[in-house]
Amino acid sequence: MDKLKEFFKNNDVRIGKDFDVNPPVYYSSLNDAYYNYFLTFKDKMKTFHFVLDIQSWNRESIAFNFTGANPHIVFAILGFHRFFELFVKDVLRRINPYFAVKFLEKEKELFQFFEKQIEADEIKTIEYGETIKRFKLAFEYYNKSSDIYLKYLKDYEFLNTKECLYSLELLADWRNRIMHNGTTLPNLFAFEYLVSQRLTPIIIQIIKAEKKHLGDYIPHYFETPTGIKIIEEISKVHFDYSDFSNKNKSAHLAFSLLKIGHYKEMGRVVYNFPPTLERNYTWGEDDYDNSVGRAERFAETERKHKYFFSLNQCICCGAKSLVVYKRHLEPFWSDDSTFISWFKCFNCDYSLKNNVGDPHFFDIAKEPLFASE
Repeated sequence: MDKLKEFFKNNDVRIGKDFDVNPPVYYSSLNDAYYNYFLTFKDKMKTFHFVLDIQSWNRESIAFNFTGANPHIVFAILGFHRFFELFVKDVLRRINPYFAVKFLEKEKELFQFFEKQIEADEIKTIEYGETIKRFKLAFEYYNKSSDIYLKYLKDYEFLNTKECLYSLELLADWRNRIMHNGTTLPNLFAFEYLVSQRLTPIIIQIIKAEKKHLGDYIPHYFETPTGIKIIEEISKVHFDYSDFSNKNKSAHLAFSLLKIGHYKEMGRVVYNFPPTLERNYTWGEDDYDNSVGRAERFAETERKHKYFFSLNQCICCGAKSLVVYKRHLEPFWSDDSTFISWFKCFNCDYSLKNNVGDPHFFDIAKEPLFASE
């Protein structure tokens, strides 16, 4: 080993050996994946209503106008891929730590293994494809009444179904195309179908199955401070990939994509919402009490703004700091006057424009929020 490689080896951080973390480190990949997923709506929110005339767009126009070289799609897929790979490896390690490593490719490792001189964490781990193969084999190898099956595998039977395994295969295909091809990624429709219809239901089941290892831990962005269960609600919105080629399903698809978009905006907000703010103080301002009150006072001052319409309690964070605006427009080609409306919460930054529909229309808010005529 040359000196530089030795330097790097002596200065690596060995999570689980130098120190432990809970939840496991791969949940940070899940967090990154969902945050980038949320941002794909924010990216296109101002023009999102145009894409909902689904039958009018062809492959090229969807790619150019609504997808592009979207880094948030790329990093979401990479994050989900890493989460699933490391999670399944963790399940294998619980049975036997050597189930998650490349089995003794080096001659020296062979001798060290049989002389009990090498630990599993000193051997290179297997790749995604091999991880899934070994996971499937574990279900075939161990009898369902065996102690190992009951202790380590029974809770994850859902992950060994054809439907789940096919979803993981689809994810791997897109990850490989992104990493090795570099010029191919799913467009806005394919990406939304993959995450909301194929991956999110699996992740919800994993979180439930991991309860005995994670305790009461749930990623903070799964639910708003007001109790709206973001990820669960996304999983309740159902559509099929075949709907995109069915004209009779266009209205249903438009509604579904918009509703998911509303929850994605809430996800973005809650992801960035400081946990300390729920306890009414801002990190770095320990001496300032009532940070929520400050946001509410700022919102109150907007009553003087010429576009002010109303001040409401935010359905996302609960503070009375959501300001709704209304601006009249007079198009030069018409004598008719129209208007636009938008809102912003000065406490949590929840913000939408009326081109994506009122949250009340999707049963997210009890009362309409946007301005009306």
